[in-house]
Amino acid sequence: MEINIDVILEDLKDGKTTKTQRSLEKLNATLCASYERGERDFSITTIGRLSAEDGGVGYESIRATANQHYRNLVKAWAAKAKTTTKKPLSSHSRSRRVPQDNQLLERIPDPALRVLFGQIIAERNRYRTQLNILKNHAEVVIDKRPVRQMEASAKPSVELLRSLEGIVSDNEIKALRFAASDECIERQGWLVTQAGQVKDELGGEVFPRGFMTGLHKIVGEVDCDE
Repeated sequence: MEINIDVILEDLKDGKTTKTQRSLEKLNATLCASYERGERDFSITTIGRLSAEDGGVGYESIRATANQHYRNLVKAWAAKAKTTTKKPLSSHSRSRRVPQDNQLLERIPDPALRVLFGQIIAERNRYRTQLNILKNHAEVVIDKRPVRQMEASAKPSVELLRSLEGIVSDNEIKALRFAASDECIERQGWLVTQAGQVKDELGGEVFPRGFMTGLHKIVGEVDCDE
C-alpha cells in the first residue's frame, strides 16, 4: 500500500500548537527533499543534522521523549523509502563483517572436520578468556633507571643480624641445633623438602617452605660466632 505522507502529516499536526505545526511542516520539507534526492539514510542523527541545516528542529528536539510526532514523521518517510531509521551500513563496513563461528562451521560439509574445527574454536575461546583474565589482573612495573642510580637509591627493607651473640641463651642455641638436626626430624617422622618445608608422614605441612633452610642458616650463624 502506498504511504500517503500528506495524510500522516495532517494527523500529526492535529491538536498541536502553531509553532509545532510549522516545525512539522519544515521537517517534512527536509524529509521530502532527502527522499527525492534518492537518499536512504533516514536515521535520526542524519535527519536531525539536515533539518538543523535547513533551519528546522535539530537532533535533540527530534529524539526528545515528548516529541514522538517528529520521530513518527521520520519513520513514515523511511518506510516510504523502504528503509528504517537505523543508520545504514556502508559497503565498506559490510565487506568487513566477519561471519560468526557457528556460521563458519556450518559451511564445512564434512561432519568430522566440522567437529575438529569446533574443538579448535572452543580451545581458542578458552585461551582468549584466560588471557583476558591475566590482562585484567596483571600489573607490570618497569624501572628504566640506570643500574648505578638504582644501586645508589636502593635501601634494604630488611636489616639482617650479623651476630646472635647476646640475643639467645645457651639452652636456646642447643634447642635450635636439635630442631635443625636429622635426629629430630627422624624422631618425629617428618620429611624435609628441598624448599625447606617440613611435612608429616601423611604429607601434611608442619612448617612452611623456608623454615628448615632458614633454621640451618641461623644455626650456622651461631656456630660461626663460637
